[in-house]
Amino acid sequence: MAVDYEAVGRYIEDLRLAKHIPRQRLADDLGWSQKTLQRIAQGQVDMKLSQFIHLLSYLTAEPEEVQGLVEGHTWSFDQVDGHIINAGATGDTQQLESIQAELTAAAKDEYLPWMKSEIMTCEIMLCELRSDSDGARQAANRLFRQFANYEQWTAFDFRVVSRVVSYVPYAELQGTFKGHSLNKRALGWTNLDDQSDAVLDSFYIGLLDSAVDSGEVHNVLEASDLIRKRVVLWSNYYFRMYKRLCEAIEEYLTGDQKRAVQMKDDLLASVSGFIPEGIFRRDHDGIEQLWRSIQQLAPAK
Repeated sequence: MAVDYEAVGRYIEDLRLAKHIPRQRLADDLGWSQKTLQRIAQGQVDMKLSQFIHLLSYLTAEPEEVQGLVEGHTWSFDQVDGHIINAGATGDTQQLESIQAELTAAAKDEYLPWMKSEIMTCEIMLCELRSDSDGARQAANRLFRQFANYEQWTAFDFRVVSRVVSYVPYAELQGTFKGHSLNKRALGWTNLDDQSDAVLDSFYIGLLDSAVDSGEVHNVLEASDLIRKRVVLWSNYYFRMYKRLCEAIEEYLTGDQKRAVQMKDDLLASVSGFIPEGIFRRDHDGIEQLWRSIQQLAPAK
């Protein structure tokens, strides 16, 4: 029975990241080179059985976690995650339910470290599509707390967390990120993931939503300041829109409210010309809803 070395390498890398073990530490402890571990992760090494057992022993893999690493292994995080995101974006509850059921059944036979998080992601999206805001919030906070105490997040951790930040109380987020500098990209994950910029966009926007939900003006100003100071490419029109929105928000909360409203209206008018109508309508409605919340927070003048 032939071994799918790409699946083995992917599994070992997922397990290492899930246990938050730096590759350098793993290399030092095993007496292997980082290059060897990198080649294993990419499925380029035909390991001896003794090496494989040694590696799994170090990573404290359970027997049921190792099943499915032979030819025919079909579970891939990127592939499954893509299906989940697509189903959520299109409102396909039937597809989400199917993915959730398949993952739950598969986890009993060939558990992979990311499966639990993806099952919970399906639950959150299903709650959102069913307008069950309380259920979504509860599930999102359960998912967030799986990662909250880690000193450093992996690419996978950050991708998952970025989806639920808006549901997490802002005070809890402040405690989690105390000592980290987001704008200096000190989280140690961005160069590991080709989707890092989009993930970071999502995180910051969720952070602003959480700040607004806190009902505290100083939290909103703090989150807005983080967004405004983040450096992005000119091609990142979506996040640049939020940078300009935050300028209007800060003006409304601390300066000329009439001017701030005009800034917001001008922004929406300017972006409507290059964002597809369907997407713009969703963003427009979301920004207007956010703006109404900002108006409720603003001190009377």
